[in-house]
Amino acid sequence: MFKKFPFYPLIFSVFPVLSLAAHNIREISFDVVYRPLILSFLFCVIIFGVMWLFLRDWSRSALITSIVLFVFFSYGQIYNALEGLTISNVFIFRHRTLLPLFGLLMLAGLLWIIRKNKQPARFTLWLNLLSVYLLMYPIFTIVWHGIQQLEADRSVSALSSQTAVNTDQPDIYYIILDAYGREDVLLNKLGYDNSEFINSLTQRGFYVAKCSQSNYSYTQVSLPSSLNYDYLQNLNATRDSYRVALLKHGAVRSFLEANGYKVVAFPTGWDYTEWRDADLYLDYARPAIFITEFEELVLDTTVIRAVLDLRITNQNNVSQKNSKGSSETLRQLRVLSVLNNLKKMPALDGKLFVFAHIVVPHPPYSFGPNGEWIQFDEQNATYDEIRVAYINQVKFINREILDVIDVILRESKKPPVIIVQGDHGPPPELSPTYLEKMPILNAYYLPGIQTKDVLYPSISPVNSFRVVLNSYFDQNLPLLEDHSYYSDHSEYNLVPNSCPGNP
Repeated sequence: MFKKFPFYPLIFSVFPVLSLAAHNIREISFDVVYRPLILSFLFCVIIFGVMWLFLRDWSRSALITSIVLFVFFSYGQIYNALEGLTISNVFIFRHRTLLPLFGLLMLAGLLWIIRKNKQPARFTLWLNLLSVYLLMYPIFTIVWHGIQQLEADRSVSALSSQTAVNTDQPDIYYIILDAYGREDVLLNKLGYDNSEFINSLTQRGFYVAKCSQSNYSYTQVSLPSSLNYDYLQNLNATRDSYRVALLKHGAVRSFLEANGYKVVAFPTGWDYTEWRDADLYLDYARPAIFITEFEELVLDTTVIRAVLDLRITNQNNVSQKNSKGSSETLRQLRVLSVLNNLKKMPALDGKLFVFAHIVVPHPPYSFGPNGEWIQFDEQNATYDEIRVAYINQVKFINREILDVIDVILRESKKPPVIIVQGDHGPPPELSPTYLEKMPILNAYYLPGIQTKDVLYPSISPVNSFRVVLNSYFDQNLPLLEDHSYYSDHSEYNLVPNSCPGNP
């Protein structure tokens, strides 16, 4: 089999997709891989079949198909590696130069196979073996990740608290606004006065912690900490799989489920914050033809990258409503769906624990200040353009969240607990140090509680649910010291609180 039939093009066709999936497996669910995997395989089958019809030679057809696949799937990656190279301040690798070069190389390869290569079958064994070898690593990575995640989920479930308290508890809304910075950072670092929004929260009865900082500097470690009301160092959460398990099935969720709460969650576009096994998982309607974020990532590695770049150039600053089916459209629909469904929560029966991770004002920047759909070329934008785009999304989510809060407070049968919190500060392009990255928005609506007795200006997310569980469930959880750890994904560095008014 390995010597006689050249099946290697079929494996080469799925390798780029599986390799990309393995590289991003911690951020995606595998169901987004099926469609590009199938389409890539069919693309190969069509080329392979057409070549055989013309040449009536499986070995020669396999070599031609492999060259076409190599050119198609490598173009975007090679373009990414070379686009920054210059000679005398002139960018020499652009689509207008790289595309013809790839075309000439492919033509040369095809002519060699058709006219010069007299024994194409001699490559079959080695290319078959190479294709199988290439596939081993991504498959092992994906399978091993699944095994680790399964073990971590079981470990966290075994530690879950089952303590039940028979009291009349309120609905609880935990709303995460991804990358939402603190008021003083927005003003002093980004030049935006956010006091109107902060005052609006205060007028509605919220306590806004003016000196709050995130405990960790990015989502994958910040949310597992806050949802388990403890530091990851204390939880021995050293592996990614264990942190994901703590995020999805942590102490807060387990405790509330044991107390009869119905868990409500929403899609986020990031697998590690999607609670698909929630009692109510409110997905959103997608266009009939759409491209997921992972599929767009796959396309960016192919020769279609040139078409996508041309589209961005021609449509820059044009409403994304004219670009149906793109991953940006999905993001916009997803965010709007979460905001709309949050307003429907008071009509649901039973006690609710609502977890809403809204990936705004975090990039990509797809909303204008008034909610208009935009397209923003962040890769080629200046610092000031990114700053304005971030602030515009702050303005957008400010208005939307206030509207959500007003509906929840007005229509809830019993005043609910609402926490509106940034998981960390502005994105890396705007927060090169902890001075911008760690300070966050942190606002609490705690009905029936004297907030000045339980909250304070520098309270951090690790203590948020300690306060809630103590106040409404008669728990006696001591508040922890508020620490912030700035991380580059390899180690945690303790940093001071940068708030001007912090004692």
